[in-house]
Amino acid sequence: MSRPSFLITVNVEADQLNQRPFALTTENSKWLPRLQILCEEFGFVPTYLVSYEMASCPGFIEFGRDVLQRDAGEIGAHLHGWTCPPFRTLTEDDTFHQPYITDWDRGTMWDKLDCLTSKLEDQFEREIVTHRSGRWSLNNPYVRLLRRRGYKVDCSVTPFVSFRKVPGMPGGRGGSNYQTCPYNEYFVDDSNYRMPGESSLLEVPVTIRPIYKNRIAPASMYSLQRMSLTYVHRATKRLFPSVAWMRPTGSNLLTLFQLIEESELSEQNYIQIVLNSSDLMVGGEMKNEDALFGDIEQLFARASALFKGATMADFYDEQQRGSKEPILELV
Repeated sequence: MSRPSFLITVNVEADQLNQRPFALTTENSKWLPRLQILCEEFGFVPTYLVSYEMASCPGFIEFGRDVLQRDAGEIGAHLHGWTCPPFRTLTEDDTFHQPYITDWDRGTMWDKLDCLTSKLEDQFEREIVTHRSGRWSLNNPYVRLLRRRGYKVDCSVTPFVSFRKVPGMPGGRGGSNYQTCPYNEYFVDDSNYRMPGESSLLEVPVTIRPIYKNRIAPASMYSLQRMSLTYVHRATKRLFPSVAWMRPTGSNLLTLFQLIEESELSEQNYIQIVLNSSDLMVGGEMKNEDALFGDIEQLFARASALFKGATMADFYDEQQRGSKEPILELV
């Protein structure tokens, strides 16, 4: 039996976007080689999900081309609507409000998605097949555009988490609610991306698990999450008021180990780790660069005994081979 996959996804974007900078800088690209070295040391192949401003950064372009030339990773897309052309403003200050891509109309969503994808394909001379939305935002029209543009994989879903109360455009609906989404990989339904179906787009949710009595809850306790019933949602929210992300911070190594243990016990096909390029740099959100890289190294050492390295595109190919018939569709 094949080992499950260890999927490393890195949001490669401008420095400290959480601080809403007016001018975008890309200094964090200098720290990515250190992460790449660690990945290769343990046999892992990261997927770099790249925003428009980073696709224009000479340092990252050189780094990304080298990674691809050596088949040491994958380049995907990471779309922040307010940093990607064409610039059609929604608010008096999109830099401050940071609207979700789903706040724009369908035509503008397509133009921005096509612009970013084309830029990445031109810079790296590779087909771009993996996507993660900026600020974790999806809706059904946007997912249909991903399929139309030829994407095979999306990894924007954050199970057990809702961003409804996190504002984007003033007066808008806020972010996406993923509390009803599966926590395993699934090909999305044609009409509802939150449900498994038979489309060609594979959704690979971030590894996030509920916490129960200060530990990661066993799979048997949160299986009800997959039932789209209001009373079940309320019950699981009371049972699991907090969640644990597979995202190293420099101070959560025990939690990361628990997530690996839970994944092994529940026989998951993958674990997906999330990193942000700004977190890696001195002065980034995680503050202590050496502590963060130290925890990443220990996490990789633990995972290498149980998991195989794979990019998102690799994982897609494996899932498609595992289906009974090739997945073809016209959008």
